[in-house]
Amino acid sequence: MSKTVLTFIADTHYYSKTLGTEGKAYELRSDSDQKCLAETGEIIDAAFSKLSKSDCDAVLIAGDLTNDGERVCHEEFREKLRKLKETKNVYVVTATHDWCCDCNPRRFEGDRVYNDVPTLHHNELYDFYREFGTDNAFAEYRTTLGTASYAVDIGDDVTLIALIDDKNGRGGAGFKKEHLEWIKEQIKGAKQRGRLPVAMEHHLLYPHISPLITKGARCRDGEHILNEMADAGLKFVFVGHSHIQRIDEYTSPAGNKIYEVNIGSLVGYPAPMVTMTVENGDITVNTERLKTFLHNGEEKNLTEYLARHATKIVSVVFDAAESGDRGLFAGRLEALGIKSEPVMKYYFIIAPVLKKISGATVGSAGKLINSITFGKAIPRESVKALESVKVTQVIDRMMLNVLDGAVKKYSPKDDFYKVVRGAVSAPLRISRKLHLGGKATEFLSELDRVADEALSGGTIDNNYLHIKNEV
Repeated sequence: MSKTVLTFIADTHYYSKTLGTEGKAYELRSDSDQKCLAETGEIIDAAFSKLSKSDCDAVLIAGDLTNDGERVCHEEFREKLRKLKETKNVYVVTATHDWCCDCNPRRFEGDRVYNDVPTLHHNELYDFYREFGTDNAFAEYRTTLGTASYAVDIGDDVTLIALIDDKNGRGGAGFKKEHLEWIKEQIKGAKQRGRLPVAMEHHLLYPHISPLITKGARCRDGEHILNEMADAGLKFVFVGHSHIQRIDEYTSPAGNKIYEVNIGSLVGYPAPMVTMTVENGDITVNTERLKTFLHNGEEKNLTEYLARHATKIVSVVFDAAESGDRGLFAGRLEALGIKSEPVMKYYFIIAPVLKKISGATVGSAGKLINSITFGKAIPRESVKALESVKVTQVIDRMMLNVLDGAVKKYSPKDDFYKVVRGAVSAPLRISRKLHLGGKATEFLSELDRVADEALSGGTIDNNYLHIKNEV
């Protein structure tokens, strides 16, 4: 009997506390991020401790190891990797956050943000992390960044093809033609040796849920890469970057099937660890969530902690609108990466609307939507069933469903499903009634489909997959 067990994590975004963990500037940054900052060390320690005691043959990390490529973050994180390597094989790839591609490293002090933080240059990453990859590889491909994709055998069954996809030579994420040819050679070579080729890279190839959500997280020529990989014989590629948990199936025009497993961020809700087990020809992909961690010396429920942190992104914007503080509202927008100046021109409209939404319930909002759509958008009985639920609670639940791959699935029979789908479809109903057509209607149709995907989780269980006789 043969068995190989791999555990994948992604987007650890390790943040050194030496960069600041308090003050107005830090709080604005922290409150606008789905993942944690100051808590990353404790979360990673809890995960590595758990993994060191598990039965996996190797731990694999799919990029964005550090917050923004700060040298101190790399140095502290590497020490954690070295401790884990005492009990487990560890393989990593780096990504854009690891060389601070936007040239915006930050430290926080009081009300100020400083960018004078030393970073690790992309040409330094190869040597810095070689003990967690290329030192054990039988093949490698050096990129123009100085980093390297590599191939390594793990256990009795698997060949890992660890890929750096930061540059495609045409201004986007992906691979140059020669790099893609090297990848195909590794896939075919693994199959010829009777091993299962498994790829790991950072950026998405497939637009999980919808291009409306994940288009910017993809390699620019993702579909072409998927076709080339699938036709070469690759069945699985594990990716990170989007911070959502998702499994999607893709079939190339030639009829070859490939699965892309999008791993959520370890330091953001729901802190997933994805294990692939290859045993006697069968493959199982199963997602486990890190449940607890030590925070300031006290054991905390990590799922609840991260859920509160993730949904805070939205709540602090609503709170700022309710406060009437224009400066705070503008600061919240800037922290989210939204240029506040053009938005603030319409503050007198936006603030009252957000304030109204913040105080609304499904009962009041549902009645309003139905009055506009002549009672056709949301079944009245569903509005009544959720009458006292706040609209912001519905928004929170939808956000968590996107991030965790719909652990809590909703079907068209559920009142929650009917309420959300009805509310989202209302603009589409109006558009069709007015015979608007065009891009607006296309966008609204896609938005309606996104709501269904987020509520139901799609056609595949995003947290569990079992395939028989694949190897």
